[in-house]
Amino acid sequence: MPLLKELGTAVRQRRQEMGLSQQQLASLVDLSRATVNSLETGKLNDLSSNRIERLANELGFAVGLVGTRRSKDKSAIDAAARIASVPYTKELPAAVLLESLKEGVVPPGYIPHLRTLLQEAPVAILANVADELRQSHDVPVPDTWKRMRMLAGVLKCDRRLWQSMPI
Repeated sequence: MPLLKELGTAVRQRRQEMGLSQQQLASLVDLSRATVNSLETGKLNDLSSNRIERLANELGFAVGLVGTRRSKDKSAIDAAARIASVPYTKELPAAVLLESLKEGVVPPGYIPHLRTLLQEAPVAILANVADELRQSHDVPVPDTWKRMRMLAGVLKCDRRLWQSMPI
């Protein structure tokens, strides 16, 4: 499959999982909605490597599109819990993160941790977490993105990603 067709398919799937419209994604990555549409429908003949890289990075793909970037850790939840804990003395247990993302409720002592995760973690990590929740706990990927978006709103995250996604 040619690169742009593979990218278009992956972009459409990730965009839909994240609950973004084509216009919202276009704004997030500084492309036109028409370009995003043409890419997703396989009608785009050319896209600069800079634009491909920006689009891939925002959606958490490796530029070569051999799949999403994966942590060397066994569990995306474990990796995300460690990322969320870096600035804090008290570590966020992976089980607490898992329940917070499944239920949409964060224990008060871990609110700063989850805010750090949603504000600063690479999109690839968040996508891996959504995939792991689907595989291990039968939580649909779009539901995890909706829950992360809702939590980002409650926790007042000002990351451009969350501003681009509908509540």
